[in-house]
Amino acid sequence: MSYAAIPAVPRSRRLQQWRDIGMITGLALCSGLLALASLPGPVTSSSVPLAAIFPPWVSGDEAVARSLATGARILRQGAVPFIVVLAPETSARPVGALLMLRLDGLAGCVISSEAETSSL
Repeated sequence: MSYAAIPAVPRSRRLQQWRDIGMITGLALCSGLLALASLPGPVTSSSVPLAAIFPPWVSGDEAVARSLATGARILRQGAVPFIVVLAPETSARPVGALLMLRLDGLAGCVISSEAETSSL
């Protein structure tokens, strides 16, 4: 029984592979750090509207009930029943909410008081 010889990889090719692995790892690390740096900080004002995003299997009524349990004021429900737009009175997060997103920079998510008075 004879074994076929495993061809040796030239040194320049190995160096190129390690360089590519290093570049991919560096890009992944940098993009992860940039994503973490762009996350919003803690909410300090209760006037900032938030979207509480629950798992898709939570019903709309359950999502509203969990949001009300924190003492938040419900502004409206999202396009899907497991998203609730609310104005929190405290920094308490509703039980089971996966994400709490600030909506102050997203056009069309919350109607401002100026827009309401101009439409009247």
